[in-house]
Amino acid sequence: MTRDDSGRGLLLASVAIGWFFALGLRFVLPGILPTIRESFPHATETQAGIAITMLWATYGLTQFPAGIAADRVGEARVLVASLVLAAASLLAFTFTPVFSLFVVVTGLFGAATGLYGPPRGTLLARVFSDRADRAIGLTLAAGSLGAAALPAIAALVVDGLGWRVTLGLAAPGFAIAAVAVHIAARRTDDGRETATPRPDGGDPESTPTEGGGEPSPSIPAAIRAAAGSVRNRRAGLAIVAAIVMYFGFQGITALVTIYLVDERALFTQGEAGVLFGGLFVVGALSQWLAGWIATDRRSARVLAGIAAVSVFPLIGLVVFDHRLLIGASVLLIGIRMGFAPVSNAFIIDCLPAEIEGTAWGGVRSALFVVSSLASTMVGILADIGRFDGGILVLAALTGFAAVLYLALPSCEARRLLGGSTDESSG
Repeated sequence: MTRDDSGRGLLLASVAIGWFFALGLRFVLPGILPTIRESFPHATETQAGIAITMLWATYGLTQFPAGIAADRVGEARVLVASLVLAAASLLAFTFTPVFSLFVVVTGLFGAATGLYGPPRGTLLARVFSDRADRAIGLTLAAGSLGAAALPAIAALVVDGLGWRVTLGLAAPGFAIAAVAVHIAARRTDDGRETATPRPDGGDPESTPTEGGGEPSPSIPAAIRAAAGSVRNRRAGLAIVAAIVMYFGFQGITALVTIYLVDERALFTQGEAGVLFGGLFVVGALSQWLAGWIATDRRSARVLAGIAAVSVFPLIGLVVFDHRLLIGASVLLIGIRMGFAPVSNAFIIDCLPAEIEGTAWGGVRSALFVVSSLASTMVGILADIGRFDGGILVLAALTGFAAVLYLALPSCEARRLLGGSTDESSG
C-alpha cells in the first residue's frame, strides 16, 4: 500500500469517526427526550418539538457558511473546528437550569455539528473520486452506527447519571476525533503528488488547504453560480425529493420515543431508547447496501424504491397494537436512511467543481432548515390529540417523494449522455 493509499484510508476512517459522534449525539437528545422533559416542569410536547427543531434548524443554517469556508480554507480545517465546537457545546449543557437555556445550547450544538456536513461530503467526493458512493456510504453508515449505539447507551445510563452528565461524557470523543481528522488530512495532503482528477473529466482539483488550485470566485459570484447550478430539472427534483425524505425522517425520529413511552404507553424509556438505537442499526445496513447497489444500477430507481418501502413502517407504527409489531415498525423506519448516500452523491455530481462546497452547503441548508420544522409540526399535532395523524402525514409525504424520484431516471440518462465518466457518483 502506498503512502497515498494509506493516507486515504486513514482519512476515511477519521472522518467516519467524527461523523459517528456528530450524528450519534444529535440523536441522543431526542432519544432521551422523555427524561430531559421531566427535568423541566411544564414542558409540553410542542416545546419538546421546538427544541429538536432548533437542533436541526441551526444544523441546517450553518451548512451554507460551512460550504463557503470549505472552498476557501479547506475541508479539513472546517471539520476540526466543528468537532471542537461540538465538544464545548456539550459541556455547556451543564449550565441549563431552565428549558429556554436548554433550547439555546441545543441550537449551539446543532450549529457546531452543522459545520461538519458539507466539507465531509466534498472532501470524500474529491479524495475518493473513483468511488464516491461507497466512501460516502461507509461514512454515513458509521454515523448511523453512532446514532444506534449512543442513544441506546444513553437511554440505559441516563437514569443513574442524569442527562447532563450523560451528554458531557461524549465531549472527549469529539476532541479525539478532531485530532484524528487533523493528522489524517495532513498525511493525505503530504502523500498526494498531483491534484485529484475530477470524475467528470474536468481540470484537476488541488487541495483547498494547500491553496494550489485556481483562485476561488468571490462569495457573491459563488452564491449566484450555486443558485444557478440547482435550477436545472435534475438537481431541482432531486433536492425537493431529498427535502421531503428528510422532513419525514426528522418528524418521526424527533418524537418517536415520546410516542412510544407517553402516547402508546407500551414501552419504558430504556426500551424506547434501545428501539431508537436499533432503528439506526437498520439505517447503517440500509446505507451500506444502497451505496453498493447504486454503483451498478440507476441511483434514481434505488431512491424511488427506498422511499416507497419507507411508507409502510410509518403506517405500521400507527395501526399495530402489539408491542412486537410496533417495535418492528420502529426498527424498519431505518430503511429510509439508505437514500442519503445515494442522494448526496447524485446531487453533488450536479454541482460545478469550482463552487461545489458553496453549492452543496446551500443545498444542505435548505434540506435541514425545512425538514427541522417537522418536529414542531408533529409536536403541535400531538398536543391537540392528533399524534397518529401527524405520523400518517409523514407517510403520505414519503410516498410523494417516491413519485418525485420516479421522474429522475430520464434526467440521469441525460447526465450520462452528457459525458460523466463516473456512473457511481450518480
